[in-house]
Amino acid sequence: MNRRYALGFLAGFLALSATKSVANSKFKKGIKIGYLPICDHLIIIAKDIFSSDEFDIVPIKFANWADLSEALRAKAVDGAFLLAPLGLMLKGSGVDIKAIMAAHKNGSSLVVNNSIKTINELEGKNIAIPSRFSSHYYILHKLLSKHNIKVNLVDMAPTEMPFALLTNRIDGYIVAEPFGQLGVQRGARNLILSKDITPNHICCLLNYSSELANSPVAAQLTNAFKKAADFIEKNHKEASIIGSKILAQDANIINKIVEDKIVSYSDLKINKEDLINLKEFLISQNLANDGLKNLDIDSYLVEQV
Repeated sequence: MNRRYALGFLAGFLALSATKSVANSKFKKGIKIGYLPICDHLIIIAKDIFSSDEFDIVPIKFANWADLSEALRAKAVDGAFLLAPLGLMLKGSGVDIKAIMAAHKNGSSLVVNNSIKTINELEGKNIAIPSRFSSHYYILHKLLSKHNIKVNLVDMAPTEMPFALLTNRIDGYIVAEPFGQLGVQRGARNLILSKDITPNHICCLLNYSSELANSPVAAQLTNAFKKAADFIEKNHKEASIIGSKILAQDANIINKIVEDKIVSYSDLKINKEDLINLKEFLISQNLANDGLKNLDIDSYLVEQV
């Protein structure tokens, strides 16, 4: 190897190394992942059960979906757990994000006043949902359409739902756990679980900014969340204790939700067909903007492995 060639090779190698170093350095200080304090986002415990020399997972807790969505849009976080319809809407609005994996499967219950015993008795009742852009609305709509039932929909914050049901402001609600089972603890009942309406359905997805998705640490980060999911499935009680600290929810109720398989953390691949169906539902409900109507799902969904 002559001197000129050697110097050229060294310069090229250093340039490549510098590029990789810059790509890694941003995330070395910590990869910020936005989440809500719900069981749907329990795999955020990856922060406590996974370690890496390349990066740290920094959980950023939000109180509502609107603030979480805006943080991802504004790049205040590097990734976030979002309701699948919200993720689709953000992508359709031009936000440069990628859907990486499901945060969980199933995970909700239609909780009702204890006097309601059958699905047909929902006719004309006031049923709360967290948002029209929620998987819960999609699942509820499927149930009501199947039984040809009409209800009065009430948009309500999840934290308000158990008390609203207890004080008869609403007759039922469908929402992320643990808020469903908090209502059951106070005398309400599970009318039907979401998994019995649509088995193995998606709800929340883990989204990365495209910068993070294309970074050298993306695969290792995704693997950390997959390991967290596997840990939850195999260690219910321990995972619930760890999760209770991050979610600020009662460990016993988290454990019961996992034990009763209301929510599942196995098979977290995203089925493209599920996203297509959600997109078509949003369009049918006049909830989709032009960007979503024209969205190619492949531009949002990363290859599932």
